[in-house]
Amino acid sequence: MKLWTIFKWTAATLLAAGAVTARLAQQGAIALPGIDTHPGLEAQLRDRGTMAIAGRVPFGLRRGDVQIVDYRQFGGLASALDGRDSNALARAMRDARIDGLVVRTDTAQGPAGSVLRALSMYRPVPNVTATWMDRGAALYEAREHPTVTAEDAPKLIACVRLMMQGAAAPPERLFPEALRGARPAEVMVVVRDGTAPILWRAVRGGSVARALVDATYAIIDRWGTRQQNPYGPLSSAIRGEPEPGRSPPNLLLTVAIFYDKGTVDTRDAAWIDRAVDEHSFAVGYERLGRWEYNLPPPTGAATRRSAEALAQLVREHDVPPPGFQRTDLTLYRFRALQLIEQSRGGAVTIADP
Repeated sequence: MKLWTIFKWTAATLLAAGAVTARLAQQGAIALPGIDTHPGLEAQLRDRGTMAIAGRVPFGLRRGDVQIVDYRQFGGLASALDGRDSNALARAMRDARIDGLVVRTDTAQGPAGSVLRALSMYRPVPNVTATWMDRGAALYEAREHPTVTAEDAPKLIACVRLMMQGAAAPPERLFPEALRGARPAEVMVVVRDGTAPILWRAVRGGSVARALVDATYAIIDRWGTRQQNPYGPLSSAIRGEPEPGRSPPNLLLTVAIFYDKGTVDTRDAAWIDRAVDEHSFAVGYERLGRWEYNLPPPTGAATRRSAEALAQLVREHDVPPPGFQRTDLTLYRFRALQLIEQSRGGAVTIADP
């Protein structure tokens, strides 16, 4: 009888200890051998206040001082996520005064067709950026995305053309207010021969206007022998003036404003193809302080799956094996608002995938 009592007491004690240990592990207070940890997400949560989450908190996540609250506790946020109006989410996130939204991506979240379902499938949503993602979760923040009006688009292209012809850069006060505001931006300028890109440069700056001017100067500085042999000096080629004995060049311009840029924290090729829709996003990487990227659609060549595009990109820049799976690379996905000149000095198409 005594042995049975001791056995029951021991079993109850072990069960209670196991329950407490599991609870502490789930909350991230302790780590258990063989249990997955979440260093990427934990690093992203550092120094934040209140976070909303859709789905269960990842088991073993160390939260630190961060409060992680179910999104349904925020009425306006829940309505926006469970609804179909994607334009309402960024405003709801700001109104909820949260520092970000974590969405579980290992299972579908939210009703079919809802904004939350799109986020759990890594799909783009207006004015919301996935700043970090892996196969289990994505972290979203409300960030205003760039806009350019149909009236301003040809003016920006004309500004780049005039600078390439030798004109001085216009003062920033002449740019549209939305483009000269102090906000970090990355702008790419592409020179095309018809539809084929022949030279491109992307530059980061304190505003879209500043980055546009600097990217144009980068093109001017990089126009070298490789371009001059077939097209002649940039200042005359951009005007369509032919070299002796040659046909007039048909050089057109594209201006792209990069946005919705986020870290891709899993190296599996199949998952990358799922998380980075090649019709909406381009890919790039940073390594040893260098930022390399492929041209966003539709400026680039024929669309390739994102993992294939990354593999090609690292080969072009002689990254040693195993290529984009190297841990010293930081992988990114991003979108681009593109102003695409259709004819010299003519119509400009605004493309925003």
